[in-house]
Amino acid sequence: MPRKAQQEGTEGVVRAQIRIKGGVVQDVTMTGPRVFCAAVRAAVMQYKSICDAGGEVLATEESSFKLE
Repeated sequence: MPRKAQQEGTEGVVRAQIRIKGGVVQDVTMTGPRVFCAAVRAAVMQYKSICDAGGEVLATEESSFKLE
């Protein structure tokens, strides 16, 4: 949870559209509270795909951020 989101009491869901080619993330497009986007981008850029059909794969990831 980003410190700024904790301080402001921000919660939300970030939806990431991920384009994977050759098993490696090529591009990420996100919607949702911007305060969480850097954390989501850092996480999804580490993804690797075991599907090596030689084509492009599109995946969607939803990340929920809740204060407790």
